[in-house]
Amino acid sequence: MDKLRTSLVAALCLSAAPLSAQDSVTLKLATFLPPSHYGVTQGSQVFIDEVEELSDGAVEIEFYPAEQAGKARQLIDLVKAGAVDIAEIGTGYVSSGELPLLGVLEVPGLVEDVCDGTRASRAIGEPGGPLYESDLKPAGLRVISYYVYAPYGAAASRRQITSVEDLQGLKMRNAGGLMELTVGELGAVPVKLTSPEVTQSLQRGTLDAVMMSFAAVETYGYDEFAHYGSTGYSMGTPGVFAMMSEARYQQLPDEVKAAVDEAGKRAEENFCRFSVEDEARAIRDLQESGRMEIYTWSEEDVAQLEETLASISEDWVDQLEARGKPAAETLETFTAEVNAE
Repeated sequence: MDKLRTSLVAALCLSAAPLSAQDSVTLKLATFLPPSHYGVTQGSQVFIDEVEELSDGAVEIEFYPAEQAGKARQLIDLVKAGAVDIAEIGTGYVSSGELPLLGVLEVPGLVEDVCDGTRASRAIGEPGGPLYESDLKPAGLRVISYYVYAPYGAAASRRQITSVEDLQGLKMRNAGGLMELTVGELGAVPVKLTSPEVTQSLQRGTLDAVMMSFAAVETYGYDEFAHYGSTGYSMGTPGVFAMMSEARYQQLPDEVKAAVDEAGKRAEENFCRFSVEDEARAIRDLQESGRMEIYTWSEEDVAQLEETLASISEDWVDQLEARGKPAAETLETFTAEVNAE
């Protein structure tokens, strides 16, 4: 396995030489998402089209979807090693390890609107921001696009949800990290399962609920076995950030850097608009078709959820500050951007 990995890195690194302004540029872009996933069609592919257009064809993208270049958890190592030029990295894979400040996305009650979350992510992740200065810069990384997904909640449940108390005791699949803590604080039982395992477990009744977006519930067909859900309060949100090594970025001619930067912004803006519309469509379709009964949290419910989950963000800040990480500044900056008009 080590020989295979070494060979892959060596093969993919062949284009990592410094570039002159006269050179055409080929960049290798890798993601764990399949080509049909909306993260690709509304994000990655938009970036590819935009960067090629903005550079008048001087920049070409070699695209490696569906873990063709490496497994999802390996992508951060591959981009740091120069095996790929740009890697789309799931924030949940690194928020508990190398890039802990990314855990701010998982703070409950914070990101209700995808585009607000996207703007806030860029605010902390750009040079000068706390995420960049404390996590990304020491790791030699730069974010090109911030793809923030629709907020997660108890979106598919075998049991009816009409109050916060209804969440207690539910065996709930979650994405880990702070979301796992959120499930526990709500009195539910956190469960980790792969997507195929979720389908089987819901069908058999060994899993009660799934914490995710309604667009994802519809995509995976979980509504076939779980006919209830809740909306109106974010229990955290996942992200997929397109990252480049700082060394590789600095090798690019200035006009190529400008094209990459602008294409990254256009791609994330397109993705956030699509995500907002697609989540609203999924909720509407699931309800109108009668496939799901979706409860909207009341103001009283939201106040109860906020009180119950207040310790999540407090503990996250305290733990990271004890490690010398500017978690308080990150949360403050992120929150201000989310709430900005």
